[in-house]
Amino acid sequence: MQRVSKKFLSFVFTFMSFMFVFSAYAKDKVYDADVVVVGAGSSGLSAAVSAAENGAKVIVLEKQDMAGGSSNLAEGLFAVETDELRLKSERLTPQEAFKHSMEFNHFRADARLVHLYINESKNTINWLKKQGVEFDPVKISPTEGFTWHLVKDKNGIHHGASLIYSMVQKADELGIKVLYQTPGKKLIMKNGKISGVEGEDAKGNKVIVNAKAVILATGGFPNNPDMVSKYTRFDGKTVFATAPLEKTGDGIDMAMSAGADTEGWGLMLHPGTHRPLGPMFAMTWQPSLWVNKFGKRIVDEDVVYSFALAGNAVERQNGHFVWSIFDDETVKHLSEKGLDNGLGVLIPLGTKIPGLVDEIKGEIAKGNKDVAMSSSIADLAKQIGVDPATLTTTVKNYNSYIDNNLDPEFDRDTRGMTHVKTGNFYAVKVLPYYFVSLGGARINERMQAIDSNDQAINGLYVVGCDVGGLYGDTYTLWASGSAFGFAATSGRLAGADAVKYIKTGK
Repeated sequence: MQRVSKKFLSFVFTFMSFMFVFSAYAKDKVYDADVVVVGAGSSGLSAAVSAAENGAKVIVLEKQDMAGGSSNLAEGLFAVETDELRLKSERLTPQEAFKHSMEFNHFRADARLVHLYINESKNTINWLKKQGVEFDPVKISPTEGFTWHLVKDKNGIHHGASLIYSMVQKADELGIKVLYQTPGKKLIMKNGKISGVEGEDAKGNKVIVNAKAVILATGGFPNNPDMVSKYTRFDGKTVFATAPLEKTGDGIDMAMSAGADTEGWGLMLHPGTHRPLGPMFAMTWQPSLWVNKFGKRIVDEDVVYSFALAGNAVERQNGHFVWSIFDDETVKHLSEKGLDNGLGVLIPLGTKIPGLVDEIKGEIAKGNKDVAMSSSIADLAKQIGVDPATLTTTVKNYNSYIDNNLDPEFDRDTRGMTHVKTGNFYAVKVLPYYFVSLGGARINERMQAIDSNDQAINGLYVVGCDVGGLYGDTYTLWASGSAFGFAATSGRLAGADAVKYIKTGK
């Protein structure tokens, strides 16, 4: 009996030691909330604040070590009929904006969803102002509509980051808990219902948030070349994301795992170079002579005033690039009078770029083959791998169009064209970049994910750039700020509806 007792005590001691060691390593963290939001960008924070304002206990999971994501780089939100526009005597109506947007998208967009966010845009601006965000509407370019509500700076913080700053402050006031460096990994389902999210913290510990509703706001898939290649018409190896923000389609994957249908796959393209936001990058947005890999002109270069369309023009070329060709006279103009086309407000219209030639020479010295400089067009052509005779003819014709005030190739307004004939000549390779991905989960007008039979997946909401159905094959730049505006609008609506669903079960 004594032997048995010793064996038993030894077993108990061994078992307890094992459990102590196991518990020392198993550090699962469990939280309970009414609503869990995956992503702390503009759509996620809008959803969290909206839900909390309606009485919900909210927890947010954020992949990065700070809030904002690509919204920190954004500048303005789409809206019409706001008080700010009224003070500028701008009278574009929601009806006009909706009609134009649907026609621009060739009716490939979800008309009900587009109609909703356009008509809710004014309410979103007013709601954001209550959160401490202020706006100044501007027109992004000569060819775009007057819809872009630039976010005013706050405490030295600029534009989109200023909005994020205000929303984080509001989230803190409302007691919203944000778990940073904690990406959401998968949805928790119980008895066929959404019941929370499982994530992982920076130490690899499992994080479980039990909740009655989940809002996915992870910002799309711009940093996932495999998803770009799989779901869009683009090759993930020949188009390039503007910023490395680890947006890898997590929210879309989770929605699909729950049975959500998808639509509207694409990219918000723009011209760019592998050298970001310097003088050379700015040149890719200027209305200079563009030629393809064969040295031939390919488009009315005024397309640069609509960056998404310009990105399309670049990407569709053989080799997926064009060359921007210009001379010393253009360099002088940009140095003394500034840019003819701004890059939003990151590099505003009229910004002087006196360092362009120095940057070009520096890149050439490094062996960068995406840029060239020469005293002759023929030699420039050789440097960029173009037939000298073809490029010489192209430049000669281009100059003659300016002299004769007529562009017989593409009917461009010659008043915006500049000669290529003075001093040194330059070539900068223009590549297809993209700000964000387009497309993702299908949703209804309540921002609920829906399946292939248009049935709502109760308790699951998708917002911002995780949503599909807003565009045709190209981002609607005419409605400037649509992605940013939809992010805030969809988040606001989803947060409020999630609370309603929790209270009523419907």
